[in-house]
Amino acid sequence: MSEIIVMLKSEMGLNRLSILSNQTFSEFVNKVAQVLNKPPESLSLILEGVSLTQKISPTLPIKNIPKFQDGAMINVTVDQKKVQIKPQQIQTPEQPKVYLANGKLANFQQLQQVDHKIHENKDHALSQFCQHGPQAKCINCLSQSSSKIEKEEKPEVNKCKHGEGGRCLNCAPYEQEKKNTKTVNKILCQHGPNGKCPHCIDEGQIEAKHLSFDQYLHDMKFKCRGQHPDNGRCNNCLPPTMISYKVKKDCKNHAPYPKAMCNNCLPPSILLKRQAYRHVDYVEFLNIPEMSNLVQYWTSKGKTEQRMGFLYGYYAADPNYQNGVRAIVEAIYEPPQKGSFGHVDLQQDPAQNYADEIATNLGMEKIGWIFTNVNHDCFLSSEELRQAAKYQQAHSVKHPEGCLVSKFLTVVLRTKKDNPDEVVPEVYMVSDQGQQLEYDGIFKNSERRKVLQVRDAKDEFDMLPSFVYNGKSVKEFEPDFFIVNVAHGYNPNSNYSILKLYDFPVENRTVVAKQQDLKTFLHKHQKKPSHYRFADFHLLLYLSKLIDIHSIANIAQFIASECEITQDLLDIVKMYATGV
Repeated sequence: MSEIIVMLKSEMGLNRLSILSNQTFSEFVNKVAQVLNKPPESLSLILEGVSLTQKISPTLPIKNIPKFQDGAMINVTVDQKKVQIKPQQIQTPEQPKVYLANGKLANFQQLQQVDHKIHENKDHALSQFCQHGPQAKCINCLSQSSSKIEKEEKPEVNKCKHGEGGRCLNCAPYEQEKKNTKTVNKILCQHGPNGKCPHCIDEGQIEAKHLSFDQYLHDMKFKCRGQHPDNGRCNNCLPPTMISYKVKKDCKNHAPYPKAMCNNCLPPSILLKRQAYRHVDYVEFLNIPEMSNLVQYWTSKGKTEQRMGFLYGYYAADPNYQNGVRAIVEAIYEPPQKGSFGHVDLQQDPAQNYADEIATNLGMEKIGWIFTNVNHDCFLSSEELRQAAKYQQAHSVKHPEGCLVSKFLTVVLRTKKDNPDEVVPEVYMVSDQGQQLEYDGIFKNSERRKVLQVRDAKDEFDMLPSFVYNGKSVKEFEPDFFIVNVAHGYNPNSNYSILKLYDFPVENRTVVAKQQDLKTFLHKHQKKPSHYRFADFHLLLYLSKLIDIHSIANIAQFIASECEITQDLLDIVKMYATGV
């Protein structure tokens, strides 16, 4: 029984998914639906032009599906009409049989005490829907009490007047139910005190400064439960990324702006505060040798010429956070650039498309940018924050809620203030508010690193939002209000990484890779399997310029699926390496 790892390509971007080879196609579809947060019946899976949804039987094992192997790229399309259809409710009998924990049929008096016993956590009862023995428990055991909780009215939940992070009597039912849910789930555990199971996994989750974005939306929707239809929207559950800070010029209540205007057309006022959520909860660096190489090259220049590069990797679920997202970094591409003490200017790069195509065939995508820095006056300067916001906007994807979100990361390699010889990474993102403000053209260039400035109005018809801080209107402020911190760490285990090697010369540096470097590299790793021997991002970039991008894209696919590279491709590389 082996594990197969495939890539999912959808409107949300790339996702990496693993499944056992003996599992059925139906089980695979359900896992895809869980990853994309969509109903299984709304998904259409396509592998190399063949519709798996239409051709493959739901009971067919994964290992028997043609071309379904490690590294396979599966395109997923979603039928939005089927997404809106609510699942059919299960009709339960009016008088189900109920059993006690000892397996005996409950009498009338015992039946009346079932709900009370469940709430007091002293006993549990089985219904005819349970598939386990009398000593085990499942969600059907709690169906009567759960339905009772659902029917409780919470008319005051939606009347909070305080800001985020505050508490009042109206919040009490929500917080109490979250606490009760954890208590009830823990009762279902069947293991010892040191064990873990799906019922208590939340106990090991990290209490982070920022909520994951999906968890943040879940908490907002909870407060609106019962106030409007499930597919409805109100100010309390509207995704924050859907707010625009421009004048609304297509208002249907009156003639187009500037002929007429109402309160709904005005840009909203902005209360400066830090964002409560983040789109990426943790960044895992698998390319430790490559990052060390970048730092060494930067240090060799006396740290006077700053360097930057683009990060390539993929996203995965993070079990350490509720609805968490983890970004895995495996490669850095350094484009042509000219660095100074406090700035990096990018030059024209015809090979950028090659890097993107190689990454795609490796099952990766561009997930961030990285740059060096020696300044300690602020986390991100006004210029750096605005550039990060532009990158995030350019790499936005559609969220299941319908709004555009970005998971593009900003990594800073900075010297320590008390030890300039030591360099440590810092990971940030720009808040959705800061990203949208930059996209709407609200900021202007600032000569001060620690100050963001609002531009002046172009004319009398140019309406700008007002910024409020400590009850006062301001025109300039610190960039820190729009910075979101992201946790990060290293993983020295390369068993699960796509790229295995990082010792081929890096492109666009002072020393340019030559034919002898290729020959030396291949000779050094000649005893390793071919898919391992070529698993170096910079080697593939060099070969794409030396041979052609299509041949190297094929090699990248063999690397991603951990299959031996065909002999004809190996012969072509050998010819260029030896000149024979």
